Amino acid sequence: MVRVSVSIFTSIVLMLALTGAWSYAQSTDLATINKQGKFVWGPVAFKYKSMEEIVARADQEAKDEEVLTPLTKEERALNPRDVILNQPDFVADLNFFVGEGFGGFGFAERLARKGNRYREESQFWIFVGELGKPSARLFPQAKTYDDFERARGGTADSTPINPRALALEKEVTFTALGTILIDGHNCLKIEATRKEKPEKFYFYAARDLKNLVIVAQLIEPRRTILQRLGNISLDVPDTLVQIPPDYKPIEHDRWTKLEEAKVIYQGRETKDASVFRAPGGQLFIRVNDWTYLVRPNEATVETAFQGLLVTRLGEYVWQTKESEAFSQTSYRKPKPPSEWEKEEDRRVIVKPNSVTFRSTYYKKDKAMIEVHW
Repeated sequence: MVRVSVSIFTSIVLMLALTGAWSYAQSTDLATINKQGKFVWGPVAFKYKSMEEIVARADQEAKDEEVLTPLTKEERALNPRDVILNQPDFVADLNFFVGEGFGGFGFAERLARKGNRYREESQFWIFVGELGKPSARLFPQAKTYDDFERARGGTADSTPINPRALALEKEVTFTALGTILIDGHNCLKIEATRKEKPEKFYFYAARDLKNLVIVAQLIEPRRTILQRLGNISLDVPDTLVQIPPDYKPIEHDRWTKLEEAKVIYQGRETKDASVFRAPGGQLFIRVNDWTYLVRPNEATVETAFQGLLVTRLGEYVWQTKESEAFSQTSYRKPKPPSEWEKEEDRRVIVKPNSVTFRSTYYKKDKAMIEVHW
């Protein structure tokens, strides 16, 4: 037997358990809405594990020390890169945790992979698409979808970790270390390192599940990432990773960039700014890490979500050099003022080719923003 110290591994499992990750009904059916209007996966609604169960499991795993069984002749003959490269289709519960020494964060979702397509589902959202390409977010209640979403899962550094993507990289070394039993599965532990990079990946491939990686760990100098699969099925219906045929795309408005616009902040022109105009004349203005939505017809301004405008690939437009952008249509309805906003904070001075309004920091430095075109 080869004993390996894995205090990081067990401590992260403990933290992961304490996040209260939810368990799902074992089903590969499409998600539905129950009688209470709650989003569910299959016939049973999401349920959170009891604190007693969380603590008991964490205590047991914290006591265990990883013990690797030496590789058999058959296992030594395996090419570890091929093991990671040839991952089977699957659908499973995914628990994910990031530990940063002083703290961390985690989440849980239902994950499906079929060929190069995927589905990611939580209580709050559903994404389907092709790995590395713009995804589509599904809205079951309205039977609509938004396909102006960012690409997901196309690299080994994506969230969740994509083991196969790492195997497609050239300058990565894969080494089989031994085997260990995890959740009743005999798993081949594989270490992967990138050339001249400090981080290390550890993959646990379940031999009885066509070498599916059921645990993946990334150890970096300042953080550690752990993801774990459970409630696994290798039977993945095609419909699970596709946009349902009766869903319709969400309407989007096209915005155009005002290339010649000048943005003046505190009396000085700033180059770190961008201005886009909607079909109805509204202006999306990004300046000094803040985004504003100006409504010239109403002579008002409001703080806007930085991701209001995206490119066709789902990227925030202000992070690109694109000259056109797209948004959903909810922005058309003015947002009511908050309790702490004064009327003068939302007032805009509108002229034929300019607008002037208070910045978010006006109370601190009396900064005004002027936009000319």
